[in-house]
Amino acid sequence: MEPHVNIGRTIARERRRAGVTQEALAAHLGVSKAAVSKWELGLSLPDVALLPRIAAYFSLTLDELFDWRARLSEEEAAEVFARVCAEGRADVSAARESLRRAVSEHFSDWNLLLMMSSLLTTWSAMAEQDEDAQDMRAEAGELLDRVLAGADDPGTIALARQAKATALFSAGDVEGATALLEPLVRRGDDAPAMMLLASCYRRLGREGEAAELLQSRRLAAGLLVVNSLLQEIGTSDDAAFVLAAADAARAVSSALAIEDVNPLLPVTLEAEVADALLRAGEKDEALAALERALDAAERLAAGGPAPSPSPLLSRALAALDPERHGAAWAEHKRAQLDEARAAACAALVERLSDSSWEALAAGERLESLRSRAASWQ
Repeated sequence: MEPHVNIGRTIARERRRAGVTQEALAAHLGVSKAAVSKWELGLSLPDVALLPRIAAYFSLTLDELFDWRARLSEEEAAEVFARVCAEGRADVSAARESLRRAVSEHFSDWNLLLMMSSLLTTWSAMAEQDEDAQDMRAEAGELLDRVLAGADDPGTIALARQAKATALFSAGDVEGATALLEPLVRRGDDAPAMMLLASCYRRLGREGEAAELLQSRRLAAGLLVVNSLLQEIGTSDDAAFVLAAADAARAVSSALAIEDVNPLLPVTLEAEVADALLRAGEKDEALAALERALDAAERLAAGGPAPSPSPLLSRALAALDPERHGAAWAEHKRAQLDEARAAACAALVERLSDSSWEALAAGERLESLRSRAASWQ
């Protein structure tokens, strides 16, 4: 990514555009030709007192002269995030310094601040010392407060409120999280407006935008159905409900090929179903679900072919393609998936060692599943 302040490059570009020689510009400013040459080569910078005169000479604002952009493109922001995240895998302390530099350079880039607050929240969950975790959560909160105070886009504000609520919930402040979330959830259903907007796009001949809007909302609705069922499965001990909810989640996931968006879903779903059926005392059904979870984990670990994308979501999935935001972001997402795969497998191994399984389902079948999981390590 190129630097975001480059006075010399701007001077060279504008001088050539105006057909002015280095000698003429130097004479106008009362400096040597060599000084102008050094500016353009990036070897030195003009004196601060000269900056307004240089800007006026080329009819530029100072921001234009500095070639300064307070907000990064999506690809640039993704590249910064991926770089800082990669640094964090090796040394979180050093990565936090990089994060702070990026934030200070683009303190009004609300998208970047949201991304960095998310990274701090992730790091806080992995911190070995409570003091470090609290410090990172506080820093993430400050970034979110900055976004909430400065942003004017409703979508950005909603994302910041949701992120802040997530941070508060993780820190144990459930009442604070509730206060932030209730206005978001109670804003009302915007589906009629969305459908009308899609019709407007079509009337204007903007078929691609209409399709992408409808498909993105279709995907979001599918994810909402699946995730809401997962949450209820995770708290239920009613076997009939769990089995019905699991069937519904599988059906929606299959219809929309949601596994293409969330490859971990089959592992997560079947593991939650297994735990719920274990709580309900359904030994055979619980073991069957656990076996499906292991099957899914092994497919995931083997890195087999991805499921065929759903034709119902072709445009929405194209918009989510990490490659659209550059190679650094795509590599970050691949590394993130590898970490998630490893974590999912480790969680299954831990789940199988739980004594509650021994109490309900001891026997050859359970031992066979444990042996399979042990072979991963």
